Amino acid sequence: MHYAIMSEDVVDSLEKRKTARPTHLDRLNNLASQDRLLVAGPHPVVDSSAAR
Repeated sequence: MHYAIMSEDVVDSLEKRKTARPTHLDRLNNLASQDRLLVAGPHPVVDSSAAR
């Protein structure tokens, strides 16, 4: 079974994201080394106003 984790950014979150990035990348590398990571990266933006 595959999972997608989707979230929204919040105002002024850059410093918090920069702090978490090394641990996040370590986790992704660990999953990749176990062949448990299909793909990683940002999801494309979904603009609901485009459908109007």
